[in-house]
Formats: sequence, C-alpha cells, structure tokens
Amino acid sequence: MRIVRIAAVTAGLVAAGALVGALVGVLAFTVWMLPLADLPRPYRELAAALPFVGMYGAAMGAVLGPVAAWLLMRRVPLWKAIGGTALGTLAGSLLGLVGDGMMGFPGALLGFGAAAVYLRFRSPRRSRRAGATPSLVLPRE
Repeated sequence: MRIVRIAAVTAGLVAAGALVGALVGVLAFTVWMLPLADLPRPYRELAAALPFVGMYGAAMGAVLGPVAAWLLMRRVPLWKAIGGTALGTLAGSLLGLVGDGMMGFPGALLGFGAAAVYLRFRSPRRSRRAGATPSLVLPRE
C-alpha cells in the first residue's frame, strides 16, 4: 500500500512539474521574444515556437520537479516548493536571456537549483512528535 501512495504522489509531482514547466517556459520565451522583433512579425514567430517551448518546459519540469521534491524539498510545503522553484526558474531563464539570448536554458537550470536549495535550507524542521507530518514524507502504516 505504501508503494501505491508513493507512486501517486510522484505522479502528481510529475503532472505539476510538467504543467508549471510548460507555463514558465512559455512565459520566459514570450517575455524575451516580444521586444526583439517588429510588431506584426513576432506574433507569427511566437505562435510557431510556443508549442516547442511548452513541450520542452513540460519535459524538464516533469523530470526535475519530482527529483527536487523528493531529494531536496521533502519538508517544504508543496505550494511553496512548486511556486518557489517556478519563480527561480523564471528569474534564472530571464537573466540568462538578457545578454545574447543563448544562456536561457543554463540560467533556468541554475535558477531552479538555487531555488530548490534555498527552500531546502529555509524550511523549518517540524518534529514528528508534535503530530505535524512533513509535506512529502508519507506516514507509516
């Protein structure tokens, strides 16, 4: 029964990571792309590239989200883990795109990793004796 619950939590983390990864990828690309081109032209280019950017962001989020959640952020509330890493990823990708536009992906990875590590060390440790169950730690049966 415990394996089923672990699999269900992991599947939820994969789905949330894919959704948030796609949204962050599309948002970062849109913010970067719109000021760079002429007004009528960027909408066609943006519309052609958004599915690719969304799928790439979804794939990265589906992999990195559960890995970071289980390894680094077990005691971080789920909403804070998802929102914090999304903001870190967005900030890192936009900072990476500021220069020549070629460092967006490494910037996104660095932003995601920095946010996950920050959340890991900033989350308070709760005692199991007090009855508070950490967010990703499953109770024993």
